[in-house]
Amino acid sequence: MLQLSQQQQTELQQKLSNDGFARIENILNDTNAQQLHECLCNLDYQLALFHNGAAKSVKDSDILALTPQEQQALLEDIHSYASRGVGFMYGRHSIESTSPEALKKLYNNLNSSAVQSCFSAISGKNIIRTSAQATRFIGGQYLTRHNDIVEAEGRVYAYVLSLSKSWHPDWGGLLQFFERDGTPTTSYAPKFNSLVVFDVSKIHSVTYVAPFAKAPRLSVTGWFRTIDT
Repeated sequence: MLQLSQQQQTELQQKLSNDGFARIENILNDTNAQQLHECLCNLDYQLALFHNGAAKSVKDSDILALTPQEQQALLEDIHSYASRGVGFMYGRHSIESTSPEALKKLYNNLNSSAVQSCFSAISGKNIIRTSAQATRFIGGQYLTRHNDIVEAEGRVYAYVLSLSKSWHPDWGGLLQFFERDGTPTTSYAPKFNSLVVFDVSKIHSVTYVAPFAKAPRLSVTGWFRTIDT
């Protein structure tokens, strides 16, 4: 599945060293990319959100069980945190033994010795674990500014494998990088079968997906890590 040529590995290492982020296009063969796209389109997701001062994952059925007034109060609380630059709301599926075969195959590939040796060489650190989850952003969803540093997990690089097709530039959902003062810098629009890799210290967000977006923003995301937990 995911396999970098020596030239791609060299270019990625240079860009990460210089800028802290890079994108590689056509990272998978067409068959694997299409299978993963279809898998993510039909996957069951939990809603990841920030509510009452804590990160939570809830089932769609839990939301539907609320009264309209309770749903509105929940949304207002989520938006209250987001207005202060804290929080997120998007669909998430942790890859596990019950996940579809296409996702388990990708997970095993990301944790193969070939991929981990590649990113160990790029980073100069001993990568021994690659975490992975499927994500889906639909209209009204977002991920506010943050970095991905978690020392207890030994995160080195984050990655986003984009599996959205025909994403319109007006739909939002950009992977946006920022200076520490909040000034926007480089951004990447979702692009089918592309891989963005970036240093976990980089401040970034997923910008608000417009309510008129006609397709979900689909990706597999995770971290290359030096600690297996």
